[in-house]
Amino acid sequence: MDIKELGKKLEELLGLEYPAVAVKLAKSKEEIPEGYQEIEQEIRHCEMIQLARKEGKKFYATLDKHACKGGAYALGILQNPPEPLATGKLYYKLGNFESEEAARRTVEAIPRVEEKIYASVYAPLSDGDFEPDAIVVITTPKKVLRLVQALLYKEGGRFQGDFSGIQSLCADAVAAVKVRGRANATLGCNGSRKYARIEDGEMIFAFPPSDLENIVKALQHFKEIWN
Repeated sequence: MDIKELGKKLEELLGLEYPAVAVKLAKSKEEIPEGYQEIEQEIRHCEMIQLARKEGKKFYATLDKHACKGGAYALGILQNPPEPLATGKLYYKLGNFESEEAARRTVEAIPRVEEKIYASVYAPLSDGDFEPDAIVVITTPKKVLRLVQALLYKEGGRFQGDFSGIQSLCADAVAAVKVRGRANATLGCNGSRKYARIEDGEMIFAFPPSDLENIVKALQHFKEIWN
């Protein structure tokens, strides 16, 4: 099956209310899928994911369209961030940390795409036209449980989520997956829950496309034995 078909199977087997979202980090304009237009308004990356997820929109966004510079920095779209963002002072001033040192240690540990990225590209996974760098699922904790079980079904082991409560859908869900090549889970952040309206009963699971087929096969197996 191709990615679109696998995306549809993922929706069906998990009973997702909204589709998973495919996110690509394009290094040049030539890497933008044919027919995709740049988003008109300036909004946050997390809001862009929700546009693809809830409204089925397919588009891309260069730096000028990224309202959240922290997200753009994590994705490699912003290369020279303001000093308060790069050092963590911004999050200290927002009240996230007791000290600037605590903020700095956290920001230094956040996964970030270091290569220069031209634009981020978005589409529902079941209607995408490109190979994504990350597949983002926003759903209930129980369905994330099934995704983790599916991820581990073939090889076993343990799943480890990595997050800090800031830069969740950008650093945790996209940058971490692209840079590390493995799945991650995150609980969202103040920005994504406020502006992108991630609901109280939702969390985020993201994984590379290389895991997609095995996850779908495992979910099909679970459906057959667990109904």
